[in-house]
This record gives sequence, structure tokens and C-alpha cells, in this order.
Amino acid sequence: MKERIKGRKNYPTDEVDPENFLSDESVRELINTKETIKFKSEDYYKLFNCVHCGECDTESERISLKQKYVEDGNSFEGINEMVEYFEKFRSPYPTNKMRIKKSKDISRESDTLLFMGCLSTIRIPKYTQHALQYLIQQEIDFTILDTEICCGWHLKINGLNKEYEICKNENREIFNSKKFKEIICLCPACYYLFKNEMNGLNAEVKYISDYLNPSKILKSGRVGVQHLCQLMNRGKEGVESLIDNILRETGYEVIDVPHWCCGGGSGWMGRTNVIEEIARKRMSDFNREDLDYVTTYCPSCWWILRRFSKQCKIHPKAVDLFELLL
Repeated sequence: MKERIKGRKNYPTDEVDPENFLSDESVRELINTKETIKFKSEDYYKLFNCVHCGECDTESERISLKQKYVEDGNSFEGINEMVEYFEKFRSPYPTNKMRIKKSKDISRESDTLLFMGCLSTIRIPKYTQHALQYLIQQEIDFTILDTEICCGWHLKINGLNKEYEICKNENREIFNSKKFKEIICLCPACYYLFKNEMNGLNAEVKYISDYLNPSKILKSGRVGVQHLCQLMNRGKEGVESLIDNILRETGYEVIDVPHWCCGGGSGWMGRTNVIEEIARKRMSDFNREDLDYVTTYCPSCWWILRRFSKQCKIHPKAVDLFELLL
């Protein structure tokens, strides 16, 4: 595999924690023998040394090994809270209360749903507010739910398959009962799961990038983009060129910053020390004098950019893509 950034491995967890990195070959060997072995608590460091960027060819197998780890009676920090919050709120957080302002310009009834996701509505409401404003500006007719049930991504990738299946079934029931014809996802994890794993869903699933257009107001500035591993590595090739062209047509100069994971694919869960080290390395890529802005169109990437751009005191200002286009 050709390295994209000189001197750095493409697999982010191999770069920051090589001692616990499992190659694709090692993962396949474990899969072939998983029925005859029993994982122990110390296996956590290798099995959970993954931020689910989709860079490897064995992501589904890695998830399966995590499920086996939990089935073997093992635990990890945060798992009890994860189950508790799921049972109480159907959310990764100790609440399901949205912090966004529900504009009167959003339709009460529509056959198109904007599914925003837990992180978007609870942790980064300003980002989500910009996305809502953008769709309204584009005169897209859509509605939102009064309360959302998590897509279950955090449950799936942490080995909690029973809980994930509940999320999937409950969401499908809601979507079909309301007769939505189209679901626009603000989060790439939601998009991937609804599009590929929700059998029996009657609606077409799209990602919000399908609705982006150049701004009618000419803008300026030099922009570096954190493109989405969770789209590029999971079948939505070409999205990075689409976004770059939209920015150029809006008047921005897009500065090439070779792609690398930001660390946010699994959220701020699991091995947070690994996530943080990846995030700091990625911030170093954007710490350039020839950039005015660094941007993204993924809530998880935005959470990383917003948090670590400040901590690392990088030169460009972090501004989400919707705000750049408004």
C-alpha cells in the first residue's frame, strides 16, 4: 500500500500503537480459530486497537472479534454505562434530549427525513444548526423526528450485538410507520448502517453530501478538508472530489492535504488514548501557514477538529463545511 504521508503508516492504529496492531492476516487467523479460543481481559488492547476508519479489508471481522470478546465474559471501561444509557435513552449519552433549535421552516410533515444522529444533536448542536440552515436555504423539503433512536454504531463496534439489533429494529419500525420515502443522514455511520444493514427499510438512504451545492455568494480563503474515511472506504468513492469542486466553485482555494484518519470513526469511546494520539498527528498535518480554514462534513470528524484544533493551537480556523457554504 502506497503511503499517503511520507514516513507515516496508512493504518492509523498501526502508526500510533504498533505493538497492539493486528494485521489483516492476523485478524483472519483469529476468525478461523475463534470458536476454539477464549479471549481474556488483556486481549482488549489488541482487539480494540481500532478506530473503524475502514482502511483495512477486515473491518467486519474485527467487529466480530470484539463481539466474541464480550461473549466470552470480558468487560472494558465504559461498557456498563453504554448498556445503561442504551436501556434508558437509546443513546450513547446519559440523555436523548436534542440541543438544537427546531426552526419553523422545517416541515412538520414530509416524506423526507433528516436523521441527524446522537452526536450531532447532543454534543455539537451548532454544527447541526448550520446543516439545518443550509438545507432550508437550499429549499429542501424535509422533516425531523421529535426524538431519535441511535443508529447503534457504537454498540455494534463495541461487541454489543443484541443491543444493536434492537436499535436497528426500532428505527426500521419508526421509518416505515411514518412512510418516509427518503432518509438523509448527517452522520456517515448512520448512513452506512441504514443503507447496508437495515433489511426491510422502505426508504432510500442518502448522505447529506448529495445535497451540497456551491454557494451563490462568492467566498474566499484557503481551505484544507478532512474528508470522510467512513464514506471513502465504504463504497462512496468520489465524494472527496465532489466536495473539493463545490468549494472551488464557491471561490475557495482548496489546498491539498493528503488524506489520513482523524481518529473519530469510533467516537470518543474505547481506547481514547489511541484516538487522541491519532487526532494530534492529524492536527499537525493541518497546522500550515498556507491554510485559513480546516473543514469537514462529518459530525465525528468535526468533534475531533473542533476539540483538537484548539488544544493543538493550529494555524487555520476550524469551520464546518455548511458554515463555509452558507
